[in-house]
This record gives sequence, structure tokens and C-alpha cells, in this order.
Amino acid sequence: MCFSEPASFAVAAACALAGTYAVFKSPSPNYLPLAGVPLVFAVQQASEGLVWRALDQGVGLPASGWPATLFVFIATVVWPVLVPLSVLLAQEDGPRKRIIAALAATGCLVSLVYIARLVNADVTASVAGASVQYTSQIKPGVSLPLWLLSEAQGGTDWILVPYALATIGALACSALPALRLFAGLVAAVLVVLLAADQDTLVSVWCFFAASGSLLLIPAILSASSGFRKEPAQPALGSGRLPADRSGP
Repeated sequence: MCFSEPASFAVAAACALAGTYAVFKSPSPNYLPLAGVPLVFAVQQASEGLVWRALDQGVGLPASGWPATLFVFIATVVWPVLVPLSVLLAQEDGPRKRIIAALAATGCLVSLVYIARLVNADVTASVAGASVQYTSQIKPGVSLPLWLLSEAQGGTDWILVPYALATIGALACSALPALRLFAGLVAAVLVVLLAADQDTLVSVWCFFAASGSLLLIPAILSASSGFRKEPAQPALGSGRLPADRSGP
């Protein structure tokens, strides 16, 4: 299988190393959430590794418990908030930042919807082809609007539209070229999955997104080089003085 317990743990290890390096190289506290994204991917992929282990031990039986719930929680609740907010903090003031702020607000609303779903449902995982399919079974006695709850964790869920808008859109609006490249790769994978296999979209999309998060390393390094640049000094004898920073 191309997706398996070893594959998930390997990606988790790579993300852990990349995230640690990115945090160490972060040029300022505003970049720490962005640098920490691979670390969250590491936790998510490690949890799916444990899901694979449970599925391998109980052949033909669905897996439940905290690893499956943790994976879905990160996928549906954490990413819609963390991705746009981390991009927002790293963005300089200007039109881009105002757009990203609106996308971050959209992501927060998406996260609230998913929280309502998770609180009122039990998450299970099962093998579908060569990957994992996650489903949310609504708990008995729960009475909530049908538009709010969905057993699907895939491409047929309406909330995927604002979800993708908040996450991919925020990355695409960033001034950092590496983040825009990351957005393009994640969007391309999403389009392929929607056309190919929607049932396992959450698992496969997060797997490739975790692998692509290594692009955050050049984003952090480019930001660090920008912070290290010293302002140009006036030539000796030119008679020009540095600008007065106390004025308007």
C-alpha cells in the first residue's frame, strides 16, 4: 500500500524535523505559528499511523478511539483556524492582510461547525482501497439541523467550499512565494481527489498536505534573510542624515 502505517510515521518524522528547524529559524514571534504548522502535521500523521495499526490488527473491522478522533479534529477544527491565522500573523500590513483576515474569520466559523459535529458524533475509520475513510456517526438522540451535521468526511460535504477558501485562499494571498506554491500544490491535490475518490479525501489530502508543508522551510528562511538585511547607511561626507523616525 502506498498509504500505510510506515508511510504515516515516516511523514510524521519528516514533519517533526522540518517543524523543529523552522521554529529554530523563525525570524520573529509572528512567524512561530507558521513555523509550527509542520509540527501539527507530525502529530496528525502520527495519529493516523496509530489508526493504521488498529486497522491492521482488526482486519475488516473499523477503528475508533482517540487516534481517529484526533486526526479528524486536527483536519477539521485546527487547520481552518491555524492556517489562515498563521499566514495573517506573518503578513505585513496592506490589502493582502485585510483579505487574509477575512479568510481567517471564515475559517473560525468553519471550525465552529466542525466542533458541533464532533461533539455530537462518534468518529470511526475503515480501510477504503489503499487509504483510510473517516466517518462521523451521529450519536443517538442528537437533534440538530440537518445542514449542520454530516456523516461524510469527504468531497460531498458542503462545508468543504468555505474550508478550502479559508485555508488555500489564505496561503495563496501570502506575499511569500513558497506559501503560494504550497497553496497551488494543495489545491491541485484537492481537485484530483474530488475527481478520483471523495470517500478518502480527508486522509489522502492531509497526507499530501503534510508532505507539502516542507515548503514552509524556504518560506521561513526567506523571511529570516529579509529580517537580517541592514538598512543602507549614508555615505561618509554626504551630509545626509538618517530620517527622523519621531515624525509622522
